[in-house]
Amino acid sequence: MAGQVNVNIENKQWAVAFASTPSELVQGLGGIPEMSQGTGMLFDLGFEQTITVTTEPMLFPLDIAFFSEGLVITEIYRNIQPGYLVTSTSPARYFLEVNGGELDGINAGSQASFEFLTPVDAVTNLF
Repeated sequence: MAGQVNVNIENKQWAVAFASTPSELVQGLGGIPEMSQGTGMLFDLGFEQTITVTTEPMLFPLDIAFFSEGLVITEIYRNIQPGYLVTSTSPARYFLEVNGGELDGINAGSQASFEFLTPVDAVTNLF
């Protein structure tokens, strides 16, 4: 079930939808025409692994951050245009997708915190 999470990294915060089921992980943000600033989606793959993200169904550029089990950013990809594949170079459990440019000033090694809120249809409510 999709839920909502507040993601905090350094002095920035995003209110994001949470994806963890197979259908949520596949659907992601595909087909959404735009996102408000400060929103996005957090994906939980359940355990650390090499992750491949497709931006094929996206309609706008994304910043993508990969996180370890301990919520440390392992790598960031910035302003990824629609139509590309992004593969983590080290194992990660989570990844965050936000509007292109919103992760400016944040780097690999930064610690994040996730505040899980009551499950809601966050994709509908946030965008």
